[in-house]
Amino acid sequence: MADFSSVTFSSVTWLYTANLKGDLHLLPRLFTLIQQERRSAHEANSLALLLDLGDTCALDSWVCPATQGRAPFLVLDAMGYDMALIGAGEQVSIPPDSLRRLLDTIMMRVALWNRPGHFTKRGITFHLASGTADFPAAEPGIRIDRTTTALPGANATPPVLGDVARGHLARVTMAWPDWTVQDARLLPLPETTSPDPTIAAVVELVENEARHYAQQEGGVT
Repeated sequence: MADFSSVTFSSVTWLYTANLKGDLHLLPRLFTLIQQERRSAHEANSLALLLDLGDTCALDSWVCPATQGRAPFLVLDAMGYDMALIGAGEQVSIPPDSLRRLLDTIMMRVALWNRPGHFTKRGITFHLASGTADFPAAEPGIRIDRTTTALPGANATPPVLGDVARGHLARVTMAWPDWTVQDARLLPLPETTSPDPTIAAVVELVENEARHYAQQEGGVT
């Protein structure tokens, strides 16, 4: 059993998305909602963690094939995501060379679907098991199962994070260090949500770079 006696927060709040499908123009508004939930978690003495569970790109989003699947992850990195999962049904796969370029560019952790992953925040390493990966032996750990859209029930342990529809943010709060679910909600993104100007600027920059890259490769945008 790990010793977390020196930790000062009283709960952990998982904020997570999926099915973004390369819709970069959704992300500035989504970031506004994420920031609201981060502030709410902080006020409740909860540590907020931010994940994307996959289906991040789509063929009908020009920016995905133009950048070999990298573009959305660059924006997620700017939004402060702690980890993104790759390989959970992406329509635009990331070739190995492109993945290496991405990992050299971003600070966000990346995990491959069906393999164990982990990231560290506030000195604590959180372990994730997606798809068919074995549940982590180390604590604290969670499982990700996108075959279900159900939110984890009260006191569920170990917790299972399911799929999230595009335009929504899931929030699951867990007691610390008991690691049992206290609250789970699916938050729709209101149409009236104002876009965050910083992330809007990042999206514009990424799209401009994607056009330049596509022109170099002889593609059409």
